[in-house]
Amino acid sequence: MWFIYALLGAVGKSYSGFFRKKIAKSVSSAMYIWVAYSLILIVFTPFMFSRFPELKRAVLELPIIVLGVVLSNLLATKLNMEALKREELSYTAPLNAMVPLFTLLIAGVFLNESPPRFGVIGVLAIVAGAYIVSIKPGRIHWYDPIKRLATSAGAQLSIAVTLFYAINTVLIKVMTNDGFGSLTIFYLTTLIGWLFLIYVPILKHKELKAIERSDKLAILGGGISSFASGYFHILATASTFTSYATSVRRLDALISILLGWRYLKETNIRIKLIGAGVMTSGTILLAVS
Repeated sequence: MWFIYALLGAVGKSYSGFFRKKIAKSVSSAMYIWVAYSLILIVFTPFMFSRFPELKRAVLELPIIVLGVVLSNLLATKLNMEALKREELSYTAPLNAMVPLFTLLIAGVFLNESPPRFGVIGVLAIVAGAYIVSIKPGRIHWYDPIKRLATSAGAQLSIAVTLFYAINTVLIKVMTNDGFGSLTIFYLTTLIGWLFLIYVPILKHKELKAIERSDKLAILGGGISSFASGYFHILATASTFTSYATSVRRLDALISILLGWRYLKETNIRIKLIGAGVMTSGTILLAVS
């Protein structure tokens, strides 16, 4: 089942990026996160009263881990919004292929995970796909894609996003290994993240008018897809190696490229699709290894 959960998380991740891209320049990242978290809490709070003992136990037993999950997710989302302001969705999304590499390294140190040989090859294939995606038409040297990664603010922000997503995934794995349910983890970290952003509607109340003028369907879609992305990712992470779960989730790159081409009129799609195809091969290799 972990593969299905990871695949559903990938679909949610791609649509989350799509909706974020549509409103990235009209709504600040802090306001977007606060609104998305508020929508999630409104829907799920009535169903969480029976889980209060588990929520309390998580805070008391793993306070540093819970805080790390919250902060890494907030930072990853904020940086992702900033990256989308500067680069196309079809470029930033594939760069998230670096997540499995960071996750593999971090999990190897803290969780003693050692995926089989074909799993490592799958991760390397995903990273190679990210290199291809960075190729621009008319490039002269083989290192041009690497140079782009080093000089583009959007690319650098996207790479930082991958590091925080990797940290977030490993910390979530720690919580699931300690017996906490996926919905408990998702709700608790959302609630604490919302409390961290309680200042937003107070100090940035003028931005609420921006929400009124922005695409409300995109904001609602962003909230729903963010839930699907986060919740199914936790379910997948709880059931397999962290590097496996994050690698299959990278199928969001292919979906994001198609969304960028179809609805955002983004360019250089053929090269990006080839790169995404290489990443897809890597995820399939991981799934069967």
